[in-house]
Amino acid sequence: MILVGDLDRAVRDYEELGFKVTPAGEHADGLMRNALIPFGGSSYFELVAFLDPEDTRDNAWGWRAFLSSGGGLIDYCAASGDLRTDARRLDERGLGVDGPTHGRRRLPDGMEIRWRVARIRQHGRLLPFLIEDVTPRSTRVPGGPAGEHPNGATGISRLELAADEAGNAIRDLAALIGDGSLWLGACLLSPVAQGHNKEARERIVVAGPGPLAVVLATDAPDDAEELDRRLSHGVGILLRRHTQS
Repeated sequence: MILVGDLDRAVRDYEELGFKVTPAGEHADGLMRNALIPFGGSSYFELVAFLDPEDTRDNAWGWRAFLSSGGGLIDYCAASGDLRTDARRLDERGLGVDGPTHGRRRLPDGMEIRWRVARIRQHGRLLPFLIEDVTPRSTRVPGGPAGEHPNGATGISRLELAADEAGNAIRDLAALIGDGSLWLGACLLSPVAQGHNKEARERIVVAGPGPLAVVLATDAPDDAEELDRRLSHGVGILLRRHTQS
């Protein structure tokens, strides 16, 4: 989830970075609208903006608080095929969960799409919120040509997470995933302890633990390329040929 102040400008900037951006619509709460950057697999970037930056009302996720620190990479989610079962499983592992609750928005063509979400209780955003599609996922996250990007990006291979302390972060992430690894699908979750990284410390001071930077797999010929943060609206994005590290 990438929070921006001006969605139209962010769409243009991400297109300049070589992404194909799909208009997504307005959330049912009347507070936000978004656009998607889907990849070939099941992952995507979601650009989100408040319709009125001066409005004091917040959405259910508390994202307005991130505006004062410039927005950027603020949150992330994990897909669930059975949200009630997953919520119960996580609760049994000591990760309290709020929800499921319902969400919906209308696409630009007027079609309504619906989903369910659950939020893990925590300090910051080290752990994702969970989402389960009610209407077909393909109506919410388009595939095919929408996921073919001029810059060659094919998916999210690594998500760095600012953490208070690496050991506790690894424990909680392993409890979330449940198989002893830190792989969430094709994406490696990588805690970065604040004691060893200036950017992690700054993120925690401003917004608490949570998403810090992202590595995208790419079929482009160059080994690695960091994208211009002025165009990414402050998000650290690295394009890298290798999908695993």
